[in-house]
Amino acid sequence: MMRLIKKLLLRTVAVLIIILLNQHIVMGTTTPTPYQNPLRPPATNSPRATLSGFMRNMNEAYQLIQEAEEQSKKEGGLWHSRAVKEKGQKAEWALRRAVDTLNLVDIPPISRQDIGTEYALMLKEVLDRLKLPKGNNIPSRKDVEQEDLKRWEIPGTEIAIMLVEEGFNVNEFLFSPETVKRIRNFYQLTEKVPYYESNSWKTSPEFYNFYITTPGYLLPPKWNSWLPKWTSKLIRGQTIWQWFSLGVISSMLFFSILGVAFLLRQYINTTNEQKKAWLGLLLPTFTLWVGETWELLMDKSINITGQLLDNLLKLSTVIQGGVLAWLAFMVFNAIASTIISNMPADNKSLEAIIARNGIRILGVMAALTVFYTTSKQIGVAVGPIIASFGISSIAIGLGVKPYIENIVGGLTLFVNRPMNIGDFCELGGVTGTVEDIGLRSTLIRTVDRKLIYVPNTVVSTSQIVNHSQRDKHTFDTIISLSYDSIHERLAETMENLRVMLAQHPKLSEERISLDNLSNEVIDIDLFTYILTKDSDESIQIQEEILLKINEVLDLMGVEVVAISFRE
Repeated sequence: MMRLIKKLLLRTVAVLIIILLNQHIVMGTTTPTPYQNPLRPPATNSPRATLSGFMRNMNEAYQLIQEAEEQSKKEGGLWHSRAVKEKGQKAEWALRRAVDTLNLVDIPPISRQDIGTEYALMLKEVLDRLKLPKGNNIPSRKDVEQEDLKRWEIPGTEIAIMLVEEGFNVNEFLFSPETVKRIRNFYQLTEKVPYYESNSWKTSPEFYNFYITTPGYLLPPKWNSWLPKWTSKLIRGQTIWQWFSLGVISSMLFFSILGVAFLLRQYINTTNEQKKAWLGLLLPTFTLWVGETWELLMDKSINITGQLLDNLLKLSTVIQGGVLAWLAFMVFNAIASTIISNMPADNKSLEAIIARNGIRILGVMAALTVFYTTSKQIGVAVGPIIASFGISSIAIGLGVKPYIENIVGGLTLFVNRPMNIGDFCELGGVTGTVEDIGLRSTLIRTVDRKLIYVPNTVVSTSQIVNHSQRDKHTFDTIISLSYDSIHERLAETMENLRVMLAQHPKLSEERISLDNLSNEVIDIDLFTYILTKDSDESIQIQEEILLKINEVLDLMGVEVVAISFRE
């Protein structure tokens, strides 16, 4: 779905540019007659109908292009006239009907139209050089029904027309996939053989060479006549001017991406995370547009052909697929940033983590979807790759299981919510402040400032002590006093300490008792609850209590031997 939306948006702009620069063939505004109908399929109900239709449509396309070229030269000017464009369009429709007689099931979808056009032109070159049987010697529909015929080969060749028994073209006779695969080899073997002019079908001399050495699709734009002849020399399947144009256009578009990236870094300075996330969509969107423009210019304007075109289309699809996955992730990230920025401040931390990690999961899903779609477009069989996971279950169990367990552990933390970012916790044998909760691990900053990554599977299965979620803190102290200084005023000292604790507004359930009594030291156990959840405030109140204790003991003239805290 994302790819279709991208195609609709990006092709519109790119095609308009191409039309202005290269004077491509455009649709006529006249109401099409039955002869002009581009949807009229070729007759393919028998080998005779298929071969006849292929040859007739190829000759029609060739004749129309020749007439259009001659008429355009006579008319002069910088642009093709409407009549010339209409002939070019009729030629295109005829060529497409010829392509429809080829079974292109084994050709990757991304290059099926272009490869199909080239193969049709090469096949016509091959057939024009062979002695073909007369029409009444080729099996007709009646012969097919009587003989239950499913395959027919052109005599003396391995070029086969075969019945399609399943799929979109079921019950049609098409040039077989094996024949399609070998068309280029057939062309190379017969390229130097002279044309055979005695067939009942006319020849279309150098039609294929005309196609691969001129710009545009079939009907070249007028500027083609301005190219020096030496630039039409073929080097590894492409002309000199095509190699040069490909290099110039590729460089310009590549540096335009770098330029936009530089400008965005220089002029988009904001600390607003929501705004920054949405502005982050600009670069991948522009990159997609550039990639689509490059593909259209390379394919339809420069008219790169052959294996180079196939490779470049695959490369373009892979790059655009990666950028599309990047864009999808950035869209989800922008949505998450918007949601997080509108959350209440007191309820933002864990929800932000959930939103952020949800984005990561959606990003992975988007990447996998793009990977699957892109793989199908370039002709990579994804099914066997997926099936191999079933065969490699042991490897998955050993290698992927820990990752799955960590992700499940992370989701468990999100659901149960035992802690938040900033909480001081003990978990998995580690004590410190929680700095992040990811899909695979939880980050703990210890008291000595070490950063420890604890796997979520450990966190979810271990005891978690969350000190930050106390409803109140405890103050449990043993004060060791000198016997000589207190034994005569022990009761009064303990009562003064009770009064001091009772007067503090942040304390409750005060308890003072004798813990140990000897002729040298008297230990007093002082316990109370500090009414606060905040650790920092608790420490501050503990300091206040100790100072008050010190004041009371000083007034009583009591000597303190030691003070110790119970854990």
